[in-house]
Amino acid sequence: MADPRSRTHHGRARNPMTPPPADGEPLHRILDALEDDAALVAETTSAIREALPGYDEVPPTSLEASIRRNIGLSIRTLRRGAAPDATQIDEAEELALERMGQGVPLGSVLAGFRLCMTVILGRLQRLAPEHGMPAEEVLAGANLLWSLGDAFSTRAVIAHQERSLAEAVADSGRRSRWIIDAVMTGLPRTELRSGAAAYGVDDQGVRALAAPRHDHCVDVDRRIQDWAERAGVTALSTPHGTTEVGVVIGAPEPGVEPAGTTLALGPVGTLENLPESFAAATRVLETALRVGHRGVADLATLSWRMGITASPETTALLRRRHLQPLKAEGEFGQFLFETVRAYLAHGLSIPRAAASIPVHVNTLRYRLKRFQELTGADLHDPEHLIEVSWALTADSAAPHGPEHP
Repeated sequence: MADPRSRTHHGRARNPMTPPPADGEPLHRILDALEDDAALVAETTSAIREALPGYDEVPPTSLEASIRRNIGLSIRTLRRGAAPDATQIDEAEELALERMGQGVPLGSVLAGFRLCMTVILGRLQRLAPEHGMPAEEVLAGANLLWSLGDAFSTRAVIAHQERSLAEAVADSGRRSRWIIDAVMTGLPRTELRSGAAAYGVDDQGVRALAAPRHDHCVDVDRRIQDWAERAGVTALSTPHGTTEVGVVIGAPEPGVEPAGTTLALGPVGTLENLPESFAAATRVLETALRVGHRGVADLATLSWRMGITASPETTALLRRRHLQPLKAEGEFGQFLFETVRAYLAHGLSIPRAAASIPVHVNTLRYRLKRFQELTGADLHDPEHLIEVSWALTADSAAPHGPEHP
């Protein structure tokens, strides 16, 4: 009767004089064979090119080199009997970044590595019976390879995300720099045109924009983009100090206002005219903030109010002339101030102005008469009406100074 020890655990007879193989020895013999198997690279290369999108433009030498690295990594992992940590797999980061530069989708990169391991595992399964490798060791090798695949994918995804973020930040920085230079100082024609093409800016019908950024918790750019979408235009903007600067392409729909902010627009022109448009937008913004204007503002909107900041000497003169005399009247001066403002705000209509305060129409008439006596203004004279409007408008958003009653 044959000695039961003369059979392997698979039931195959072996020579009782031949010592049993050392633990793991079949695996290492198979791995030695795989290291010298040139057909493994060719098979994997063919499988990747046939099955995965994005590899058409990858040079053969680059693809074969990465497959050799992947095979080497897989073999080292199987020899060691443990999958490396994701942070230890530099090959994954190198491959992800290389393929990213070649335009290969990340999904194809990850699938390519797993396909490479599938080819290795298939070869391992075919060679196992020849080398007496137990089935449980084949299964353990398969699990080890898939663990390696998980770690490889983790490192590749992190590398891809970090590079994508870095490129997005760099592109955002280039975009911001182009906007700032184009609207504030101007650019050489080639840089101006290349940036315009990259960021979708038309050569004609463009104007500069400016908006305040006093509250850093407010996403001014988001508000501008929301306004642009509703107004039927395209807007590019970026922060610059305490101001959001940018470009508007197209004619905004009238009556559409940005939410919770003042948006100043310069005159329409060409790309080369953007600095002049921005200079005007800056003056518009300064005036709009001074007079408390909210929403879209431009030269046409503010009209004569632009003179309030353009000519501070005139503004100071008119405040002294039409507001300073009210100061001596104390609380009554405040009533006169309120009355004249209501009168102008309601189109010189005494009944509507009186109702808005509210006071009796005779009381309003008396106050208007007293204002004219104190200041020398004639509220029926168009020139005096402009002067009083100028002084009141300049005072409306200014801190209470010596001229304010």
